[in-house]
Amino acid sequence: MLNENIPLSVERNAKGEITQVFFDDQHEKTTYEALNKNQNFILTTGTAFQQAVWLELPKIPAGTTISYQEMAARVGSPKAQQAVGQALARNPLPVILPCHRVTRKDGSLGGFMGQEAAVDIKQKILNYEKKLDI
Repeated sequence: MLNENIPLSVERNAKGEITQVFFDDQHEKTTYEALNKNQNFILTTGTAFQQAVWLELPKIPAGTTISYQEMAARVGSPKAQQAVGQALARNPLPVILPCHRVTRKDGSLGGFMGQEAAVDIKQKILNYEKKLDI
């Protein structure tokens, strides 16, 4: 169970799609940092490949990004960029397992949670992390 004081909430529509992410700037940056460090997750969903991708996500430093191609290489399948994108679209713990830190090879953001329309949310989260300077 997550701490109720975490400065983040995710709003979803009726289909479960993320529509907004909210941050409470009154909390210390260490609270947000705790979301992505020293987490031990037991994933009960997804394929072995998807789980490998999801568990690699917290290793990407906050405020930085890697490409889908680099993520594919990190999980031992360097040509599986599309499969990485599919795994990220099915991420069961968005923001906590920071799929927003994976972008296209050219640096453009790509989608967020399987939605091209949610790219602005992805950008806001990355901007927030950069502002934290953690």
